[in-house]
Amino acid sequence: MNRRSTLIVLGVLFFAGAMVTTSDATTTFGGSSILAVDEGQKTITFKTKDGQTWTLPVADSKLLSEAQTGKDDQVTIELDLNDHIIDVVKASDKSSVPRTDSEDK
Repeated sequence: MNRRSTLIVLGVLFFAGAMVTTSDATTTFGGSSILAVDEGQKTITFKTKDGQTWTLPVADSKLLSEAQTGKDDQVTIELDLNDHIIDVVKASDKSSVPRTDSEDK
């Protein structure tokens, strides 16, 4: 390889190595039910719709008081890449889709 080609290859490798990609990928367990909330241990125990039971820590202890969920509530649990619970969304009893006039007839 000549000197110019070597410099180009090294430059490309340098810039490729300097690029850091991050991912916001998470794991979501929809259709889960809350089995227990332990504020002392800062964990939530839930059962997935597949029947698996998990006890995992929350990423932020504020989530325990803000989640407004209790035992047997149907929820969606969202985990970060470290398997910490980052969100608990209670399944609503009503659809969030607005009704149209044609549905009233």
